[in-house]
Amino acid sequence: MEFLGTTAIIASDSMRRLFEQVERVGRTNVSVLIVGESGSGKELVARAIHHYSLRVNKPWVDVNCGAFPENLIESELFGYDKGAFSGADSVKPGLFELADKGSLFLDEIGELELKMQVKLLRVLDGAPYYRLGGLKKIAVDVRVIAATNRDLDEAVREGTFRKDLLHRLDQIRLYVPPLRQRREDIQPLAERFLALQDPRMEMDPDVIEALEEYPWPGNIRELRNVVTTAAVFADRGRIRLKDLPDKVFS
Repeated sequence: MEFLGTTAIIASDSMRRLFEQVERVGRTNVSVLIVGESGSGKELVARAIHHYSLRVNKPWVDVNCGAFPENLIESELFGYDKGAFSGADSVKPGLFELADKGSLFLDEIGELELKMQVKLLRVLDGAPYYRLGGLKKIAVDVRVIAATNRDLDEAVREGTFRKDLLHRLDQIRLYVPPLRQRREDIQPLAERFLALQDPRMEMDPDVIEALEEYPWPGNIRELRNVVTTAAVFADRGRIRLKDLPDKVFS
């Protein structure tokens, strides 16, 4: 299966059940909060929600909220007008405008500063907003899908995440299980990553067993790195146990 150009490998019962939920949720217009460990596949789930939605032919826009300092994430989300600050020599539409009538994926939503959380909440509640330095309010129709590897309920108790924003994002919550809880996915994922590196290569059966026994704290990203590295250094077109990093056996 492919969702917005990303291939989904779904072999385990837990992931099949999750994507049955994703298909149902996709047909609605509710906000969705996707939770799970880093590298477990939260973005894939978000893409699948857009794929199954009535907005599938409208824009898909994504942003990592933890990748920008507070002043930059505001201009990324809401845009700015010419002259808003030094260097703003033209109008820049924000990601909300670019996602109008479509879906906006806010990855790592738990990294937003409290000040930005307030501004985001107002927009999610349907209030028009100004671009930075703007004089005209902007109104958009955007479905928001958010994801985090943080415990936002705990963050609310600690005062680092607004309870009202959590309720607004959390109309539907989907949990992506870590790779160690869906070992049936490990072999097909590893074979997929190996084929991307070199479709002629194969893995010994004991290599697959070792991969299935390892707990994968880095989840799918770590699996891909291990398979790719092993493929680079393997001899004669076959990955053997000796080609796996020592951590797999620890």
